[in-house]
Amino acid sequence: MLITPDMLRLVQEARIILAEERRRYILDKLNSHGRLHSGELARELGVSEVTLRSDLKELEREGHLKRVYGGAVRSRIQRYDPEFQEQIAIDVEEKREIAAKAARIVEKNDIIFVDSGSTTLFFVEELYKSPPLNLTVITNSLYIINAVAQTSRINLVVMGGTFQQNTMNFLDFEINSFLSRYNVNKAFLGINGIDENGYYASNILEAEAKKLICDVCDDIYVLASSSKLFKRSLVLIREWTGNEHLVLPDLGEDIMHRFEKLKQEKHVTIA
Repeated sequence: MLITPDMLRLVQEARIILAEERRRYILDKLNSHGRLHSGELARELGVSEVTLRSDLKELEREGHLKRVYGGAVRSRIQRYDPEFQEQIAIDVEEKREIAAKAARIVEKNDIIFVDSGSTTLFFVEELYKSPPLNLTVITNSLYIINAVAQTSRINLVVMGGTFQQNTMNFLDFEINSFLSRYNVNKAFLGINGIDENGYYASNILEAEAKKLICDVCDDIYVLASSSKLFKRSLVLIREWTGNEHLVLPDLGEDIMHRFEKLKQEKHVTIA
């Protein structure tokens, strides 16, 4: 039987799919148990220990785990706040989709601000799989700090201030003097709602801090899952100014029609 290039390509694609499925299984089990034993896991997956070691090596390179003698342990950040755990569990697939879209926006030599929030955390976890060269992340979020600190391939700048237990971030209203030292060209915001008027936060301190950040950045990327769309929260961060770009999941025609109107009237773009 003659082996054609198309047949080889299909075999290679099948191997890639199998590897992705194995690695997803490995991460799911690691998140549940915290530690994995290579021999036991290889038997569960029906692969050789050589193959399993290759999977673990790749997952370690991406920052998902740390290899140790006899297996691997979890190296991902610990999401230790119960309220944040609940946020993470909402719209998970949408947040992963948004994260992948947002990660494609980031380019070589970018200096970006990353806001606190569950969707921005998914974004950073997606970003550090393969970060652009000479990327700098500025953040005030403890979760984002922990995530970025696990890779040496991203420069990390931490904004200080008063620690907010309920949001697990630092707030300081002297942000302008801090950011004036850096040429931040993109800001990625987590929000609690958007509508025709603008975008919202859950409390006045968060809204003021986010507004100050928006005031010094040329391009604002608002990350919003479907549960936040055309819904108001407690405090308006800022009305639409025309330099915002929405990063959204795939949506139905009805709601996209509303966004088309928003694009025309407020000059908001969809990234």
